[in-house]
Amino acid sequence: MSNFATVAERPLPFAQDAEPGVYLADPSRRLKAYLLEEAVFLVLFVVVGFFSDMKIALVTASVIWLGLQVLALTKKSGTSFAKKRMHMRVVDAKTFSPLSFGAMIIRRGMLAYLVGTAGLVVSAIAPNWILHKVGVDNTLLTVALTIAAVYAYASVPMRNNRNRNVWDLVSGTQVIFDKFDTITTPIVESKLSLESDLLTIDDLNVSFSTPRGDLKAVRNVSIRLPKGESLGVVGESGSGKTVLSRATMGLLPSTANRTGTIKYRGEVISELPAEEVRNLWGTGMAMIFQDPMTALNPVRRIGDQLTESLTERIGMDKRAATERAIALLKRVRIPDPEGMLKKFPYQLSGGMRQRIMIAIAVSCNPEMLFADEPTTALDVTVQAQVLELLTELRKEFNMSMILVTHDLGVVAGHTDRIAVMYAGDMVEYAPTRSLFANMKMPYTEALLKSIPRLETPTGTRLPVVEGRLPDPTKDEPGCAFANRCEYAQDKCRAEKPPLKDDGDNHFYRCWFPLGGGK
Repeated sequence: MSNFATVAERPLPFAQDAEPGVYLADPSRRLKAYLLEEAVFLVLFVVVGFFSDMKIALVTASVIWLGLQVLALTKKSGTSFAKKRMHMRVVDAKTFSPLSFGAMIIRRGMLAYLVGTAGLVVSAIAPNWILHKVGVDNTLLTVALTIAAVYAYASVPMRNNRNRNVWDLVSGTQVIFDKFDTITTPIVESKLSLESDLLTIDDLNVSFSTPRGDLKAVRNVSIRLPKGESLGVVGESGSGKTVLSRATMGLLPSTANRTGTIKYRGEVISELPAEEVRNLWGTGMAMIFQDPMTALNPVRRIGDQLTESLTERIGMDKRAATERAIALLKRVRIPDPEGMLKKFPYQLSGGMRQRIMIAIAVSCNPEMLFADEPTTALDVTVQAQVLELLTELRKEFNMSMILVTHDLGVVAGHTDRIAVMYAGDMVEYAPTRSLFANMKMPYTEALLKSIPRLETPTGTRLPVVEGRLPDPTKDEPGCAFANRCEYAQDKCRAEKPPLKDDGDNHFYRCWFPLGGGK
């Protein structure tokens, strides 16, 4: 059985859950650790070279090797190896527990000597041997080729994030690549104890440039989501639900203009470069897209799509990633998971494709999951199964979840809080039980009435919300819902209501709320 068999059956540890220093989340601590690791290699190599009267070229090669590592650690090298180096953590391959400073330096440093010596001997001696064989005796050319060979050897991702290699096998270690370097240090050392909210959105506005003017998709939305809780975002098509979730993850197109503040684990991510926000995808945030048929790549097998994030984001080797993929498919109740890895998306039903999307989304154990209408186009039975599965996974992995849907019935039993959106505005926000027991916004009531009921006689016309959403490129006076509201009065059409607090964290945007208000 593989060393990763048990790992595949349980959530993986991540940098934000580690004790400071153990996973070397601070780049300065990483620099010190890796310099010590390479120093062990360098000292042993030079000592052996000195006593064995080895050619000076090998000692020069070892110095070049160390220089390349320093360049990699300071992110000055352009190789992919160098870019990945700062995101490296080393764990024990059997227990998946982090290595201490001493254990990592000894095991990886000694390994560097054993394996690195052989590689450097070949890379440093080969150019001289080849030139000698072909009859070329040029010292400058020999030195240039030696440096080139050593650089190529150092740049090859021997400790890569795709395949277990001789370094890992000999030392019994596994390299994991995390993507939290830009924000990990303050998170690990202070933010976890100071911040109670995993996600904080303040005054978020999103608009799109169009020939008709700026289309305002999200207007002044503020949300707090504690770790482990779920939020349902409800509204009809065009209300801004999906744009809100995409804006939070940084998935907006170039035509979008976003203002406001988004904090994740206490860090402002709305001001980070796109590349740094992208590093949070998979391990920090993940999304289940609305249509799995278009979200999945039609020409790639399910196994390739499922293991890609495991190898790219957390550095699993191919075999371990496959084992975890099989375990995930079992967890989302996919029959014959081994055979499923070889299939293409078009060979699966809608429900199966949605389960695959869920498996991909939770594969890296994200802290926050965005589910964008995950039950669209599924029959009622499959809808219930998918929602139940999401709830189970959220509790199992202690994830926070934002569930986007147009159906209040979907969020009723699967969320802790509900935000109702209309025309880009958040018109009601409350704990789930409070909202259903004491809803204030007429729009929320209209959504609830439009849900089909079992006791409704056959042939009865279903209630609908008459009218349409206002033009999002225009700023109309008054309440955006006034022209469709059966309770609207003159004040509703003249003045836009503010978001009021009714107590118990229940907010609404209405001049004349249902049941009265404060």
